[in-house]
Amino acid sequence: MKKELRFPANIVLLSTGIIFILLTITMFISNAIVIFLLEHGIMDRPPGSLFPFLLQTGIISILIGTILTLCIGHLPLRPLYTFMQAIHSVSDGNFHTKIYLEHPKEFRELSRCFNQMTEELAGIEMLRSDFINNFSHEFKTPMVSILGFAQLLKKGTLTTSEQAEYLDIIIDEAKRLTALSTNILNLSKVESMSLLTDSTTFNAGEQIRECVVLLEKKWTEKEISFDLHLLEQKMDGNEQLLKQVWTNLIDNAIKFSPVKSEIVLSMDKHNDTFTVTITDYGCGINEKTQHYIFDKFYQGDSSHSSEGNGLGLNLVKKIIELHHGTITVKSQPLQGSSFMVTLPVASNITSAE
Repeated sequence: MKKELRFPANIVLLSTGIIFILLTITMFISNAIVIFLLEHGIMDRPPGSLFPFLLQTGIISILIGTILTLCIGHLPLRPLYTFMQAIHSVSDGNFHTKIYLEHPKEFRELSRCFNQMTEELAGIEMLRSDFINNFSHEFKTPMVSILGFAQLLKKGTLTTSEQAEYLDIIIDEAKRLTALSTNILNLSKVESMSLLTDSTTFNAGEQIRECVVLLEKKWTEKEISFDLHLLEQKMDGNEQLLKQVWTNLIDNAIKFSPVKSEIVLSMDKHNDTFTVTITDYGCGINEKTQHYIFDKFYQGDSSHSSEGNGLGLNLVKKIIELHHGTITVKSQPLQGSSFMVTLPVASNITSAE
């Protein structure tokens, strides 16, 4: 329900007083002009004394001016008060506030800018709320699991095999919490960066090969093979941040690949950019999910939710954007996925810094 607009008495009195003073000054000026014209014979002098005539016209003009001021004095301030009310509404947390001032044209531009600001604030507030809710859920789930199995172990009625099984679950959940905390810290660090820092020159192809070796335990357990087509590509960037990109993407490819399958890593150079493509032949991603996979905490495949927290791809995208690059995905259900990372070569990043 729209709140009725009421003008504070002090604003009305201030505007009325200002206009009243202007009218009074105008009256004295007009009377002075009349006296000047009469003294110089430009106007015919009325019969009798001049003072009653001037006093009468002055009183009439003041009365008419006062009445008009009381009727319309608040109208020029209506847009300003509307804007003040909207600001107070936003300060109270209502980010869906909109104003529509039509005249003059400067007020139309003011309305457009204000409405754009509230839309951005509403979006930020929604993201903040979703982030808190999702983080609370992701943090609470492993904590409840650890608490439950720890209580069962404390009873001392379990068999040796059950104890080992529950301890493994506790260890896995603790690792999940550690990964969540690490990703949150990394994401917070990246989001606070407006410029690329700690930039060095390194071999991107060699770095990708190192990431494959680091994940050897995971892909050997699933008997996955790698088909590498990497270049000796030099680039400037934050080596540690880019390492997180390749590790996350390769780890996802391993996670969603079937046993005894293959992952293809290729690199192509195009003038001042190069593209790294990571292809797996796993379950694939439907078109709807592809629109959200880079959002915080989004997990398209709930069956693998215990293996991640939905922050990896969001972190990957932000790191790539920080390096002035792009990431895209091509995928179809049951036909695998390909993630393409395009980054500028060394000279572009150096000049951007």
